Amino acid sequence: MEEALMKELEGLREENNILRASLEEVRNEDMDQESPSFDALLKDFGEKLNKTLEQVKDQLKEPTAQAVEKLGAQMEKNPMPFLLAAFGAGYVISRILDRR
Repeated sequence: MEEALMKELEGLREENNILRASLEEVRNEDMDQESPSFDALLKDFGEKLNKTLEQVKDQLKEPTAQAVEKLGAQMEKNPMPFLLAAFGAGYVISRILDRR
């Protein structure tokens, strides 16, 4: 899962570099030509970003479901660590919020 996220991050970095290069080109064009090119660039970037986010969502869907199942099975086998962790987290949060 971490490898997939790292690959996705690299893809986003590459797209960011492409976007920066495109913005530099747009910036160097005349003012009359800038608006249509910039709008097209933004639309293209939005479409690429949407595709990328959909891919990330699809990649994370299955591992997340598996993790939830494993966590549920672990809780059924040995619930004490989870109860202690919940109690500890509640105690810490109550101490943070109760500032008399």
